[in-house]
Amino acid sequence: MRKLWPLVFLLAACGTQDPTGAGMEPLRLTSTTLPPAYLGEAYAATFSAEGGVRPYTFSLEGNLPQGLAFQGGRISGVPREKGQFPLTLTVEDGAKNSRVQRLTLTVSDPPPPRLTLVAPPAQVEGPFLLLGRVEVREALGFQLELPLKDLVPDLSSLRVASPVHLLDYDPEVGLLRLDVAFAKPLRDQEVFRLLLTPQKALTPRFSPRVVFFDKEGKPLAEALRRGKPFGELLKLAQNWGKEGKELKGDANGDGRVDAQDLEALAQDYFPKLTAPAVPGSPPPPGREEAPPLPQEEGSP
Repeated sequence: MRKLWPLVFLLAACGTQDPTGAGMEPLRLTSTTLPPAYLGEAYAATFSAEGGVRPYTFSLEGNLPQGLAFQGGRISGVPREKGQFPLTLTVEDGAKNSRVQRLTLTVSDPPPPRLTLVAPPAQVEGPFLLLGRVEVREALGFQLELPLKDLVPDLSSLRVASPVHLLDYDPEVGLLRLDVAFAKPLRDQEVFRLLLTPQKALTPRFSPRVVFFDKEGKPLAEALRRGKPFGELLKLAQNWGKEGKELKGDANGDGRVDAQDLEALAQDYFPKLTAPAVPGSPPPPGREEAPPLPQEEGSP
């Protein structure tokens, strides 16, 4: 009886390799949708299947957008046209079983970056941290104007993901301005944190004005008013810590791009603010009107 065991194991093993696929899990596609693609940005989608008899062979029917190609069960490339593209995906296994799935690939303009402010969701009475995160898309920098009503910032607590940043806070109008430039594009990460102290019990709510600069340094909206171009801050970030001749951002000409150059750029960078006596009246010459502070919920 002991001599039969090897034969039993051999038959069981052969059964798992049945070339007809009988007794096995049915063939099915595990990729039933396609992630969205964005114009001018690298794209890749790999198809997969389960069950049946390996190996699998994938084929695709339909017109892909210009810039994308299909090979070996994978769509990849950089799309150069927008629209919706209907496709038919077929997978065939080693036993000639097949499954078909209709798909639609959507190519659109890239969504803009988003600055997400993270603060306590409930009422607070003591100091709390405000966190800022750049999400959705890559950005090489941003300009932020943040009205702070009944909140006092601890400027010494500011922590920024880049040493190349400029900060201004005017307590008379309650406006904090922060411009930040990165050495390389950032996405889906914390970019600053700041300690705020409420002057009374409140639920933190914010209405920021933000202008992002894309991975090529181009503004995605009209740049906020500054005494000097934001591009000067970008030059500092891209050459920060470097040494050499004729470096962009080397304002003092000492052959290095460092904190001294940032201090030089900070001079007259932020225009002075004033709150007009009459709503809608223009600010005095040489001064910029501060944006209105947001009202708390329930205020008239």
